[in-house]
Amino acid sequence: MCVDYTENQKRTPFDEGGYFIVNGIDRVLIAQERMSTNHVYVFQMRQPNKYAYVAEFQSRVKYPNRQPGTLFVRMLSKTTAKMGIRATLSSIREEIPIVIVFRALGVIPDKQIIECICYDFSDTEMKVLLQPSLEEACYIRNQQLALEYIGKIGAPACVTEKEERIKYAKDILKKEMLPHFDDREPFVDIRKAHNFGYIIHRLLLCALKRRAADDRDHFGNKRLDLAGPLLGNLFGMLFRKFTREVQSRVKKFVDKEKDFKLDDIIAEKAKIITSGLKYSLATGNWGKVNAGHTRTGVSQVLNRITSASTLSHLRRISSPIGREVKLAKPMQLHNSQWGMMCPAETPVGKACGLVKNLALMVHITVGSAPDLILDCLKNLKLREIEDISPGEMAQGTKIFVNGCWVGIHRDPDKMVKTLRNLRRRHAPFNAEFGLFRDFSLNELHICTDYGRCRRLLFVVEKQRLLIKKRDITALENKESNWNDLLVKGFLEYIDAKEEENTLIAMTINDLHKKEETAMIAMTENDPEPVPFTHCEIHPSLIMGVCASIIPFPNRNQSIRNTYQSAMGKQAMGIYATNYQLRMDTGAYILCYPQKPLVTTKAMKNLPFEQLPAGTNAIVAIASYSGYNQGDSIIMNQSSIDRGLFRSLSFHTYKDEEKRMGTLVKESFGRPDRSNTMASTELGTALIFTASVNAGCLDVYHYSFL
Repeated sequence: MCVDYTENQKRTPFDEGGYFIVNGIDRVLIAQERMSTNHVYVFQMRQPNKYAYVAEFQSRVKYPNRQPGTLFVRMLSKTTAKMGIRATLSSIREEIPIVIVFRALGVIPDKQIIECICYDFSDTEMKVLLQPSLEEACYIRNQQLALEYIGKIGAPACVTEKEERIKYAKDILKKEMLPHFDDREPFVDIRKAHNFGYIIHRLLLCALKRRAADDRDHFGNKRLDLAGPLLGNLFGMLFRKFTREVQSRVKKFVDKEKDFKLDDIIAEKAKIITSGLKYSLATGNWGKVNAGHTRTGVSQVLNRITSASTLSHLRRISSPIGREVKLAKPMQLHNSQWGMMCPAETPVGKACGLVKNLALMVHITVGSAPDLILDCLKNLKLREIEDISPGEMAQGTKIFVNGCWVGIHRDPDKMVKTLRNLRRRHAPFNAEFGLFRDFSLNELHICTDYGRCRRLLFVVEKQRLLIKKRDITALENKESNWNDLLVKGFLEYIDAKEEENTLIAMTINDLHKKEETAMIAMTENDPEPVPFTHCEIHPSLIMGVCASIIPFPNRNQSIRNTYQSAMGKQAMGIYATNYQLRMDTGAYILCYPQKPLVTTKAMKNLPFEQLPAGTNAIVAIASYSGYNQGDSIIMNQSSIDRGLFRSLSFHTYKDEEKRMGTLVKESFGRPDRSNTMASTELGTALIFTASVNAGCLDVYHYSFL
């Protein structure tokens, strides 16, 4: 990966890197958008359908040798005989009644099961919805019968013994049901039972119309897989294939009772990993070769037309939704994408809204372990989930860490304030975690996972910016940097979920207006307005690379900004300062590029002034005697003679010498002069000369100048 550039290496200082060189070609890995894991999503099904509501929980496993699992909880619709609730595990196709799952986890009494789901035993509406599920499992009253039931419907046909079925069911519940819980920790069954009950609780809230269904297009529910996770997942897939091949080869030698060397087998099969990585990087097909779930277009040839197109390509995001699927919601601009995704830079057509670009100030988290967060929560008097009774769960705020319910807290305001102060001071742990408080569900979510998009904002306290003019002066004089401002707590990264708990001022003038309204409210004995918590650095930072160099974009129609974002990448200019030393397959250089007459603030921060594109042409839109064709161009001959739009085209051709033993059939070099007497050194024929081949006259060349 290109990350280090020096003048001695004759590389351009404006190349930020972030790409791979495969077979001499620059290739970039496009960030892949996905739904966040370890979170509950409840969706309402379109009717008529067998199911009315579906809750989905996809577990992300922190151990690489464990497979991720997806848990579905479905509520049957009213058209069926009974509105029961059933669960589906990853490796068991048949549905399992939820009460049987609870009893398999050790929660036996009906009252305890209801308390794990409702948190309030007096909630009659929820109990009515749970009654069909309780009646459905009335014949299974203990844990052994529940395990035997799961083993009977899930175990292979070859497993016939009762003890083997029970063992198989225990392995399923241990490894495939909510596998993000570490089975080596104590009380893991209790934790799984409470989290399973929480999933059903969310489903019932949606069924009772107490809460709306989740929005799968909300950007807070999205995560981005960059080069690290993509290569890590690919390596894990190839490594598992490698171990299977080695095991199969060793088993053959053992069955035949032959001697073998394990090192030789490993060296022979090691090419599986190397060739798999090369194949995916070179072709863009991400996954196993000839596999059905292979993703395409992950690795692409880096666009080198202009410097803006290169930066834009490096910051591109692709959605896994097929281009032929006619869904309107994923293609529309969501309000949670403000400041995260560029609202203008997207293709026009089938990929509209599915291929996006990051805004200028977006930062993507790399993720960190939640251990320090959990230790901090314990110091803040967190009551862990295994130490509380079901009746106490409704009395406190539920605390979730990366989607795992870890306990409750009686003073969430103090906890949020303490964690936010620790994050702003960057002590004592990684400050990449996000805080989101859901007041409707009385929950606090803490996220430390990777792939979350965050953007930078000024911190506001008591209607005033914490950053002062002297701090900005020190930043301009290079006496401090952005990291110093982050450590001091003047700036803060906020993700899409946490933005819902903030009030962001667009400019500093909005803060002054808020102070005036607050003073008026105090004089009129009105309640004080909600104070601002953050302030935008600049409104133009919601744009991406290509849209930020458009002058006066607020004066254009939105589609014109989209067109310019696409066509601005195709402008001819200087794409690199070392273009004469590069061996690009195709490149174009404008001989006389000019700086634009009207610039934007983003141009000064981007290398657009050092690597310009385009020319300030004088253009007139007018009719020409009434006979001109639409979209036709009439150019001034004198401007062309003086070098207007003059450009250079670079192409790299690849060939090889053909040899047969010591005999050279084809070689590189200048042709024999005796065969090209009619040609000049430039390869063109002389005027009024004939080209003769083997004594035969081929063609005459005349000059018409």
